Amino acid sequence: MPIFKSVFDALPDGVLLVESGGAITLANSAAERMFGYPPGGLVGLSVEALVPQSARGAHGQHRRHYQAEAQARPMGQAANLQGQRQDGTLFPVDIMLAPMALEQGQGTICVVRDARPRKLVEAKLNLANTVFQTTQEAIVVTDENCMVIAVNPAFEKVTEFSEAEVVGRNINVLRSGRHDRDFYREMWRAIRESGSWQGEIWNRRKSGEIYQEWMSISTVWDPQGKPIQYVGVSADMTRINHAETPTERLAHYDGLTGLPNRLLFQSRIQKTLERAHRERLGFAVLFLDLDGFKAVNDRLGHAAGDLLLAQVARRLSHELRETDTVARFGGDEFVIVLEDVKPADVERISQTLIDHIAHPFELGGSGSVQVGLSIGWSYYPDSGLDITSLMHQADEALYRANRRGRGRWMAYSRLD
Repeated sequence: MPIFKSVFDALPDGVLLVESGGAITLANSAAERMFGYPPGGLVGLSVEALVPQSARGAHGQHRRHYQAEAQARPMGQAANLQGQRQDGTLFPVDIMLAPMALEQGQGTICVVRDARPRKLVEAKLNLANTVFQTTQEAIVVTDENCMVIAVNPAFEKVTEFSEAEVVGRNINVLRSGRHDRDFYREMWRAIRESGSWQGEIWNRRKSGEIYQEWMSISTVWDPQGKPIQYVGVSADMTRINHAETPTERLAHYDGLTGLPNRLLFQSRIQKTLERAHRERLGFAVLFLDLDGFKAVNDRLGHAAGDLLLAQVARRLSHELRETDTVARFGGDEFVIVLEDVKPADVERISQTLIDHIAHPFELGGSGSVQVGLSIGWSYYPDSGLDITSLMHQADEALYRANRRGRGRWMAYSRLD
């Protein structure tokens, strides 16, 4: 018996022996710690004390059903099961039931596992998968022999190859022919010595078009330190009109969303102003912020908040023309310049953006969230003739829009 007790208490999962009437006759140390009871504190209690009040009826039916079947199996769907600690706090659990014959009749062995670690891992995996599927950068994963294992939708868009067309093939299917052997020799030397490489590279799309990428390659190692996979992340430089060197590109674009940052935005709006003045065109400056973003960040964490911002950036970009500019200034602040528009166009576009952002966002393991959008805008030449004035007036209009209830747009010319 002492040996059995030692083994019983050493088990990492909680184990309970429950008689047919529901009373706990035996509990190991893991179960006591899990449910917050002192040594010996579970014996004699009804197993229903470990179940939330709202679920006790259903729990009893489940237990009696499995006792009648006399078969070992999981207790229902793990996602729907909760345990209740002695202090009343609830936590998710996985439960396995097995019949056991007792002197006084049929009993049940309940093996209980705290499901929080599993759910945390699942949430992280779901979030990672969502980022993989939604990021604007092309991602390719190969095995140790450079045979493609997986690609994301951005890779398919950039290279024009579908996943089915490249999986199982060597990644050199993208080679442009512009680099000599020395280039690839040096690249792989760096990967072998440091585990990673980054730099500019020319590749070829399925159509035959040669394009330039800024690529980062990282090695995935097994526990013995052997390389087993390579992950390549790249941005198509030929489809982005920005600075000429990699350093300047990093300085002009927001690392999270891929949108122009404040510095590049200033350059873009200056060119817009010069063209508008020269050709006597109108343009608008829109200041935007997300309603409810802080609550998402506080409740779900910064990783979910970052994923939300990246998806918001994609929705905003999708609704705009190539001639327009959307930039991220930091946090949940975005700025847009609409070129060659009339005030009526700005009103229509503002409402479209608000409506589009109002649709739910899927954040993988963090679930679905909804946020709103508030917009304040100024118009050249009606609101002002210089950038400083236009920016200040758009900011003031956004402030008024937020004061009046959020989820709306307001033009500076209409401020009271």
